[in-house]
Amino acid sequence: MTSVVVLAAIARSAIPLPLASDSDWAYVGGDSGGARYSTLDQIDTSNVAKLKQAWVFHTGDAKGDTPIQCTPIVVEGTMYLVTSGHRVLALNPVTGRRKWTFDSKNNDSKSGHSRSSRGVAYWSDGKAGGKRRILYGTPDGRILCLDANTGNPDSAFKTVDIRTELGSEWTGTYVGISAAPTVHRDLVLVGIAGGEDSGSAPGTIMAFSVQTGKRVWSFDVLPASQNSQAKSKLGAGGAWSGYVSDPKRDVLYAATGSAASDFDGTGRPGDNLFANCVLALDAKTGRRLWHFQTVHHDLWDHDNASTPVLCKVRRDSKSIDAVAVVTKTGFCYVLNRVTGKPLFDVREVDVPASVIEGEVAAKTQPEPVLPPALSRTVFTDNDVTDISAEARLDVLKNLKGLSYGRAYLPPTRQGTVVVPGYFGGSPWSGASFDPRSNTLFVNTNDLPGIMSNPANYVHLTDREGYPGIKPPWGALTAIDLNTGKFRWRATLGEYRELTRRGVPLTGTPNLGGTLVTKGNLVFVGATCDQTLRAFDSRTGKTLLEYRLPASAFAAPSTFSVRGKQYLVIAASGGGYAKLFGFDRGPTSDTFVCLTLP
Repeated sequence: MTSVVVLAAIARSAIPLPLASDSDWAYVGGDSGGARYSTLDQIDTSNVAKLKQAWVFHTGDAKGDTPIQCTPIVVEGTMYLVTSGHRVLALNPVTGRRKWTFDSKNNDSKSGHSRSSRGVAYWSDGKAGGKRRILYGTPDGRILCLDANTGNPDSAFKTVDIRTELGSEWTGTYVGISAAPTVHRDLVLVGIAGGEDSGSAPGTIMAFSVQTGKRVWSFDVLPASQNSQAKSKLGAGGAWSGYVSDPKRDVLYAATGSAASDFDGTGRPGDNLFANCVLALDAKTGRRLWHFQTVHHDLWDHDNASTPVLCKVRRDSKSIDAVAVVTKTGFCYVLNRVTGKPLFDVREVDVPASVIEGEVAAKTQPEPVLPPALSRTVFTDNDVTDISAEARLDVLKNLKGLSYGRAYLPPTRQGTVVVPGYFGGSPWSGASFDPRSNTLFVNTNDLPGIMSNPANYVHLTDREGYPGIKPPWGALTAIDLNTGKFRWRATLGEYRELTRRGVPLTGTPNLGGTLVTKGNLVFVGATCDQTLRAFDSRTGKTLLEYRLPASAFAAPSTFSVRGKQYLVIAASGGGYAKLFGFDRGPTSDTFVCLTLP
């Protein structure tokens, strides 16, 4: 049975969705379904190489290596964004001049996930001159509601404290919000980013009234009844990357994370439903409509880090509403949006037994037959890096005593080499979708992680810190969702110091998303080389490489004002890519806006 608590009724009369037009970017994901697609085509394949700086905005509050992972939204002539110092800002989107600032006074000591924020959400009552609100989820676990015109807190909205909502036993536990809130009609939801070890808070999905801040319903992601032999209520498992919605059907879609603890499932036997799942929930009540699990009894930190994408698939001359999710396991699952049934066959692959006493690994793991794997899923001696003889010898030495050579090897005390590793596969940034060709665009990593029980987050690298696997280490792929086959695939990113040594293009780890436009362009920053790129969406040809002040670990957005198209992206560097040594460039506090001369 699904564990749902309905706490209030939703007024069906009002439909206060942002009235997005071609000129706006009203959602972090471009639209309510997260497609990150724009119908703007003033910037196209013939002129994208001419893009010039329109303005640069320095937030002035950079905090060490805390990244700016925010995708700005633009609604009714104003841009809204979040800084690395957890301030919400409103800017003039044409000039970059500040309109107002609100300091969330985030408590960094209670914040995890690199203390990062990925944006804000917009709500209106749909009336001319009516209410306009900005919703922000703080890294320390609060939901704030601000007047979009002034930046002042909404006096009718009681600030939501997620710890309090979860229960008094979690007041001293890490509970953060890293993704932008999701607004659906009069509801606001946030993805809970809890801890990943024993005693972590549950990732309960909760919907709150935009008008008052009161909870309307909740869905227990990890009820004990769904986990065989569970001794106690399990932690984590929340949809920390956020949600997308289908307003016509009143359905919310979530991709959930793994149950705690990472790499150790001895205290959580069974498949751990509804962790590692794509979930469809009735937006009015929180009732589960269907679920599909992408990892059974996760032992590899392979939580679903990306929000689903609402899309369409054409079969036998018929258009099918679908939902696609790209995963840290390196796969893309395409499901019927109404039923949750896979639109391409999914096979169950045998899993080796764990050598850890008390650990019972799942017998099988699901893999889609199509699309093909987006990242390598097995690491052998043949996959060891070949960028130099010295690098290869380094890694072969590092492999001694480690377990590797098969897919789904459970963690050991000494360590197991797992691909994809902690970054994925697909990182939190997910995918974008072009509805004209039913093509999904996704950037991915090939980075081996050394996973052990107890947990020790380590990457397999050579002595210089480069990934210990043969390049490419980053890729951008276009998937034809009608056939499940790749349209094209390009290496993404460059370590210029390796290029100067004569090493062929390697790609780099990447943490930020794509944007696709009617101008037949795919834009992506994400890489560790301080570069924004544009690719021809039909062929994969690189058309633009624009140097930024720092690496851009965020998805760009695009908008138009008075007939002129602009593109904006956060360029800060920092975060996990800096922590693990993959980003070797500077850090910054910058938003960069580009346009045609």
